[in-house]
Amino acid sequence: MKQEKIYLKDYKEPAFTVDSVNLDFNLNEDFCRVVAKSQVRRTEAGAALHLNGEELKLVSIKINDKPLSADQYQITAEELIVPSVPDSFTLEIETELQPQNNTSLEGLYKSNGIFCTQCEAQGFRKITFFFDRPDVMTSYSVTIEADKQKYPVLLSNGDRIKIEDLGNGRHKAFWKDPHKKPCYLFALVAGDLGVIRDTFTTVNGRKVNLEVYAAHGKQERCWHAMDSLKKSMKWDEEVFGLEYDLNDYMIVAIDDFNAGAMENKGLNIFNSRLVLADSNSATDVDFHSIESVVAHEYFHNWTGNRVTLRDWFQLSLKEGLTVFRDQEFSADMTDRGVQRIEDVDALRAGQFAEDAGPNAHPVRPESCMAVDNFFTMTIYEKGSEVIRMMQKIVGRKGFRKGMDEYFRRHDGQAVTTEDFASAIATPNGKDFTQFRRWYHQAGTPVVTIQENFDAAKGELTVTLEQSCPATPGQPHKEPFHIPLMMGLLDKSGSDLKLNCDKITVNSDGKNLIELKEQKEVYTFTGLKDRPVLSILREFSAPINLKWEASEEDLYFLMEKDTDSFNRREMAQKISLRLLHKLIDQARNKQALNVDPRFVKAVSAIIADESMDPSFKAKMLQLPSYAVLAQEEAVLDAEAFYQARTALRQAIAKENRGALLNIYRKFHNVEPKSRDTKVFGHRSLKNQALTYLAELHDPEIMEIVNKQYWEAQNMTDRMTAMMILADSESAHREKALQNFYEDWKNDSVVLNKWFTAQATTNRKQVLEDVKALTKHPAFNITNPNNVYSLLRAFGANLVRFNDPNTNAYEFYADKILEIDTKNPQVAARLCAAFNFVQKLEPAMKEKALTQIKRMVAVESLSKNSRELLQSALS
Repeated sequence: MKQEKIYLKDYKEPAFTVDSVNLDFNLNEDFCRVVAKSQVRRTEAGAALHLNGEELKLVSIKINDKPLSADQYQITAEELIVPSVPDSFTLEIETELQPQNNTSLEGLYKSNGIFCTQCEAQGFRKITFFFDRPDVMTSYSVTIEADKQKYPVLLSNGDRIKIEDLGNGRHKAFWKDPHKKPCYLFALVAGDLGVIRDTFTTVNGRKVNLEVYAAHGKQERCWHAMDSLKKSMKWDEEVFGLEYDLNDYMIVAIDDFNAGAMENKGLNIFNSRLVLADSNSATDVDFHSIESVVAHEYFHNWTGNRVTLRDWFQLSLKEGLTVFRDQEFSADMTDRGVQRIEDVDALRAGQFAEDAGPNAHPVRPESCMAVDNFFTMTIYEKGSEVIRMMQKIVGRKGFRKGMDEYFRRHDGQAVTTEDFASAIATPNGKDFTQFRRWYHQAGTPVVTIQENFDAAKGELTVTLEQSCPATPGQPHKEPFHIPLMMGLLDKSGSDLKLNCDKITVNSDGKNLIELKEQKEVYTFTGLKDRPVLSILREFSAPINLKWEASEEDLYFLMEKDTDSFNRREMAQKISLRLLHKLIDQARNKQALNVDPRFVKAVSAIIADESMDPSFKAKMLQLPSYAVLAQEEAVLDAEAFYQARTALRQAIAKENRGALLNIYRKFHNVEPKSRDTKVFGHRSLKNQALTYLAELHDPEIMEIVNKQYWEAQNMTDRMTAMMILADSESAHREKALQNFYEDWKNDSVVLNKWFTAQATTNRKQVLEDVKALTKHPAFNITNPNNVYSLLRAFGANLVRFNDPNTNAYEFYADKILEIDTKNPQVAARLCAAFNFVQKLEPAMKEKALTQIKRMVAVESLSKNSRELLQSALS
């Protein structure tokens, strides 16, 4: 099957505009009729009418109320074409759908008896023939007719006009959205759902009705989502001056959903796992994720809906900006330093790996085969970092000024990343021409540092040099504009005044190096003693910093840096150096020798009672396997496992008593609390327990088992279950069976059970995963089941790459099976093969064999094909 790429350079403005559209849905058990009546105007003289449409049964088409005969239009696999149309006309199209058979979960589909839509990115074309592109914005009126008893809830975008009883066991809902939007933001939900309700009064007095819907019996687990929504609405008013613009705001939780959530105007559809939560069923991480994602989708109301994107290549215009906004919200709701650490950890584990892999692409890509493949860490997380760099350059005050200008210029428009950069730069007197390379160039820049202190002159010279590795289609890179927040510390750890004419100060008074050349030299004068350089504070740019700082400086910064992100960063740098040595020893079959100096430094952290518990938990984390895979030249999963385990065991052995004291101090302190400080206490306590479990001490495993059975919240229970699942303890099977029996009727929670078994380091994990794919609770058509078991196993770097198993073959089989049902989900699994070029020759050959086998399947979707073909290059 020939599958063509699409290119940004081929963008053309739409040949038609739509003034309004009326959508009428008649929902039945075995089919759905959709009548779309649009007011259309031609904007390009002589253009034929081309409408997108896939997998549709056309019932009729009319222009100005006159039916067209079959010779007046043409239908292809992807379009409805009408060669001759008036300059202005009414277009009426009737289509017939079968939502109950739609396993792709795009367009209109049925999930557990509930009709639901997902139109981003190109799902609307599976509902009716239309201009399925984001730069065609129009106003929508919607009517939904369905059985009144089976589908008492009928929802769509905008304002609820009325509900009409038709008197024949059916009813009809009327909705109107006063704001123009692209069709990817259209939404419909029809079903029998439970609901909770609240209100929010905006800064200008608008009373907004808030509703969160979920399956009956689960709506009481929606209150955290409701509270998160109200916090988000208030925060957006206070921080960005943005007020909600409709009378109703609705969230609906759906079990079968490809993504996490969707920001459809006024009617957000969420994956159930990102709505349902109480202390018995959700971990502290779940609570935090729900708050973050609810905020994210709400913030899209302005950054994505009111101002949307011109074309899908501009996706980061809304997603990168809105990720930035939800990260800022989370930082204000919790601890800013800890939140930054979490965000950067996720960026490095996922996006840096993407940048270094075969599917590296710019934040604003130039081409694609499948638009759905744009929804990547690069678009979202790196896109957010690009926005954050703009904020660092102009400061918070300047950034707010730029955001105000952005909405002043572009409210109600479909725009580009260049439009956004211009809006931030102009009111701040900045030139972002060079900065925009962050949008166009792929890869993670590398900045090397060299220092020289001249004691006689009292001068520190810092030489910075930037480069960027070649990425697919981009062998050479121009210098980036890189903002580096920095400081100089004296012997006590206090910040010194910076005397350097090349340092800039943003509107917040923060010191910045703005590196724009390939190589630049910075000289700091007036220094009595050699200072310690603190650079890349708050991770002010998404770069790899190559800095051969002395161990003395690293340990000093780990202990005394005034920037909390950098303190933790130095701990990571030291541990990476040590892990590199341990990995070499493991690969060469040598004894693993852990540096006692590092263990002593970690021991000091453990003993420091003045340190905030949530920050201490972050300080005790070692670099993940995903980070090791990026840092090491060869991905040797077994050597990684041995090295990391040896280091954790050395820390646990040295600090057994102190770790037990931490555990006892914070165990069962306010076990039902959702306060972020208590979350930090639990995080530290469970971090201590996981370290202690490395000792394989029967006494410790009894503590773990006791925590499982007596846990008063899901955080403690899951921590204990994951430790037991990863062990050979006699308690293992009983705990796993108990968890299953308790939660077998709740798919959201049961997915944790799948993940706990898919992510262990036990050598038999592949056999466990194979068995679980045949378990009655596993449904391969449910995205959450697939992600929690198969995707989790694909991310289990140690056991997925075990040379003694056929993991690659098994995984390829599952990708092919899922691809026939849901290409988007299958494509997400393909990322497990991104590392192939780093494998040792024998393992690399095994992986390539399976990739080639998949690509050879003629019917393979363009989603999976695009990603797998890249891995072969």
